[in-house]
Amino acid sequence: MSSKLEQYLAAAEPGVFQAQLSASPVSKQPAMVTTSDSSSRTRVLITGGSGYLGQFLIAALKQSHSIAYTYLHNAITAHPVNAEPFKVDLATGEGLQEAVLQFKPQVVVNCAALSQPAACERDYEACRKLNVPSKLVEALKQLQRKAGIDALLIHISTDQVYDGSRPDWAETDPTQPVNAYGRSKLEAEQNLAAAYLHKHVVLRASLIYGPQPPLQAVGRPLFVQFVESQLAQGIETSFFVDEFRSAVYVNDICEVVKLVISKYSAAAAAAAAAPSDTGDACHLAALPHSIYNMGGPERLGRHDMAMAVAQHCGHSSKAIKPANSADVQRGYSSPADISMKMEQLLADMPSIRLTPFAEGLAAIFPSKAA
Repeated sequence: MSSKLEQYLAAAEPGVFQAQLSASPVSKQPAMVTTSDSSSRTRVLITGGSGYLGQFLIAALKQSHSIAYTYLHNAITAHPVNAEPFKVDLATGEGLQEAVLQFKPQVVVNCAALSQPAACERDYEACRKLNVPSKLVEALKQLQRKAGIDALLIHISTDQVYDGSRPDWAETDPTQPVNAYGRSKLEAEQNLAAAYLHKHVVLRASLIYGPQPPLQAVGRPLFVQFVESQLAQGIETSFFVDEFRSAVYVNDICEVVKLVISKYSAAAAAAAAAPSDTGDACHLAALPHSIYNMGGPERLGRHDMAMAVAQHCGHSSKAIKPANSADVQRGYSSPADISMKMEQLLADMPSIRLTPFAEGLAAIFPSKAA
């Protein structure tokens, strides 16, 4: 087994490259540009906004919405982002209520997580304190009581809530995670169903891939870029042939989040124009389901993805070596096949088109087509 793959797995996350508790402090002040305060712009708070997905969401939403984001250590300092930064510890709640009551979000997108499975196994209590958003829900309830704002919470979950015993998981299938990370994310979903009913949408994201982040580096390897680098150097690296995911292009998640916000905003406006006794009517009218699989259109293994990178970039595939997941001791159990059905999302959001892996590679490496 190549030590290169082991090094990648130790550093990389299974799905979303999100803000982590273990991030290194930065000394620079957060970059910010004053945004328009138009009443027509929905106020969106992105927790973990300095992480990989969070940065893409800021870039995708800032033109049409008023944006704020939370960070713990890694504020965005590279250049202006048109977003208001708040330093928040989501595990303890420090700074959270102040941020929520000051910004008064109408929508919150929760990207923050401790999503390295090995770290979750080592300290489950620290894992669940961040991954189960009980402090965030408390803050949003306080916002409703003090400001009368009934905010929608879009929560980024994971495909690892499924046990991986077969392919093609649907949202209605039983959830039985095989590792601590998956258990914490399932507990988060259950917490939202109990404490924030009709006011949330869960997106069960698969392995996320895409270009380099748009605002600043996240300090950890991105999977397809890692593969391309290894192949360009001719370094033999092993890739699993027996683990399958519905790898999702990062911009597809952004498009889904944009659409959910649009649907919610339209339903909220309609509810305001015709008030009813059902306080949660605007949330119920926005989407028929509260949980959606958020994956790509294909069932892929890491070996499949590595071969596709080699083909697209014109590299020899001789350095790609097949491996079984059992050959690597990772310190946690990893589900074998958590490929997902996407019919529910596509039926409820017919304007969404999921990006095939080959198209994603063409966008990431436009100058390296074979």
